[in-house]
Amino acid sequence: MALDLLAERGYDCLTMELVASRAKAGKATLYRRWTKKSELIMDALALVKPAIGSIDTGSLEGDLAALVDAGCSKHSAYNSSVMCGVASALSRDAELLVAFQERITEPRIARIREVLERAQARGEIAADIDVAFAATVVPSMTLQRALLTGAPGDRAYVEDVVGKVLRPMLGLTRIPDSTTTTAPASETP
Repeated sequence: MALDLLAERGYDCLTMELVASRAKAGKATLYRRWTKKSELIMDALALVKPAIGSIDTGSLEGDLAALVDAGCSKHSAYNSSVMCGVASALSRDAELLVAFQERITEPRIARIREVLERAQARGEIAADIDVAFAATVVPSMTLQRALLTGAPGDRAYVEDVVGKVLRPMLGLTRIPDSTTTTAPASETP
């Protein structure tokens, strides 16, 4: 209920009264569980954006694929609407910003950073790569896309960001997109 309202109206227009009405419940019922709108929304977001557990397949390639799998769902368009509903209010609501960072942003970036640090320790990426910065790229670009274009950060987009931005940043071979034309057979080695 709260997520649907968030996607429809955005965080600023969402009220506990609207959520209670949509849920056919009393406001007191909501306030017994959540004393603030931000608490309700963060708990609701956990349903569509669950925390990513530790990922360690033993290789950077496997870990990157597992991260894409963990971060993408068949409900990307809906999730994008929900995230836009929250993200648009982050600069105006300090309490929401802190909760969003603690429960959504920081745990995802921490998982990516762990993957990159392990890859660095295994020698898969150079020791001078700034993994803390690199870990922010995919989440930042996905949220930016949703906010500025309304387009979801679906699997194809996330794979493009990993292949065209993150991999080169890590000093790895860039993965071309699927629309790139391949060289004729006579020109391939």
